[in-house]
Amino acid sequence: MANGSTPGKGFDRRWLVLTVTSIGSFMSLLDSTIVNIALPSILRGFKADLDSGQLVLTVYLLALAVVIPISGFLAERVGMKRLYLLTLVLFTAGSALCGLAWNLQSLIFFRLLQGLGGGMLQPLGMAIVFTQITPLERGRFMGVLGLPMLLAPILGPTVGGYLVEYSSWRMIFLINLPIGAINVLLAIRLLSETPIRSDARLDFKGFGLALVAFPCILLGFSEGETSGWTSPFVLGMFAAGLGALAAFVRVEMVHREPLLHVRLFERPMFALAMVINFVTQFSLFGLQFLLPLFLQTARGMTPAMTGLVMFPSGIASFVSMNAGGRLYNRLGPRKLVASGLVVLLVATVLLQGLSAQTNVLEIVGLFSLRGVAMGFCMMPVQTAAYNSIPQELMTRATAMVNMLFRIFGSMSTAILTTILAVSLTERGAPAGASITEGTAPLNFMVDAFHDAFLGMSLLTVVGIGLSLFLKDHVLEEFRATQGRAVVVEGGVQTEAMAVGE
Repeated sequence: MANGSTPGKGFDRRWLVLTVTSIGSFMSLLDSTIVNIALPSILRGFKADLDSGQLVLTVYLLALAVVIPISGFLAERVGMKRLYLLTLVLFTAGSALCGLAWNLQSLIFFRLLQGLGGGMLQPLGMAIVFTQITPLERGRFMGVLGLPMLLAPILGPTVGGYLVEYSSWRMIFLINLPIGAINVLLAIRLLSETPIRSDARLDFKGFGLALVAFPCILLGFSEGETSGWTSPFVLGMFAAGLGALAAFVRVEMVHREPLLHVRLFERPMFALAMVINFVTQFSLFGLQFLLPLFLQTARGMTPAMTGLVMFPSGIASFVSMNAGGRLYNRLGPRKLVASGLVVLLVATVLLQGLSAQTNVLEIVGLFSLRGVAMGFCMMPVQTAAYNSIPQELMTRATAMVNMLFRIFGSMSTAILTTILAVSLTERGAPAGASITEGTAPLNFMVDAFHDAFLGMSLLTVVGIGLSLFLKDHVLEEFRATQGRAVVVEGGVQTEAMAVGE
């Protein structure tokens, strides 16, 4: 229903649209994490060193940074359905070519193609769904729309670990071929084309600055973990990226049709929601980074076993995210986000007691508790953010939020890696000890993880305080104008609160 009208009784076909876009988003996000687990096998297969192999990960990240900012303009100029199909075909074809790569250089090139297609799937999918639903329906639909963001980082190590251990690294790419082909057919059948703006003009100056700013910043965070934060290359990347970002913001503030609407941050609820979004992303990506590292270095688990330990949290997130979506219009974002962050804080504090002897079931329970918390607080934050934005800016807004999503994820990993390294030094670990390489003594390693969990706990406390100011003006306006409906039954006048579900 492109007009967003309320569906009648019976099956709501908009769930099919949501399914199509969620599959595409999931594949794109999964390939951001699944390759990490297969990289050692890829390097052995091609007899390549780690520095060269790192490009397999980096080039995909850089491709995303290039295409996400321009996705809003292209969606308006080409049409959302047509662009979604083009990017889905490019991603699927790129995946198949990656699986057939004959050397490292060909794999890196095909990963670039895969990233150029996959980068637009998430923002485009969200924008397509938003053309089908009203603002008051977003809470319910966002419960499913956000599942790829929660499940992909969790399932990446699981799926990747099993495919590498029991099949071949090539299967992590080839598995996308049948899924992508089916999704293309479903998209052709189920998606509707949106109006095309033939008068839309590309912000060339903004796009040129974005080509420098976002890839340089992401590359700086990526290389800082391995090359060191004071290395000339990393400092040069940050200098170029931040300088270009400052110029980009200045250009976008005055441009008639900016590539990314940075003026969205002038809306208090959008800005507040993005800060809280960083807190939730820090916790989400933080633990996806820390827990596998801990289980494999301190406990000696295989990637496949690590994935099994993490998997129940995905089920917990699925349940809580759907429950949160159904409760959104009744409770509003503030109560859901605050309660979710409180549960997140409790679980993270308890994780500070983690040791090499901790029972695996206890680890599963704490990780699943965090999954429940993330399900309740992650998507209500984004719903409140999108409900502060007019519909005509939605394609540009989804591009902005997804660009921030990538930056927040890279920042989280970089910050936590730094905390681990500094903690080892401050606690007197032997020179050259490294957690990521498994050379740190066990007692120093465990203490460093405790410090990282402490940092996550402190940031979560900040998030709880900020969540108390979170509002959804669309929901509040609905409650003020139509919330109290006078109902006359049998001559007796009563009041009923409509919740807009």
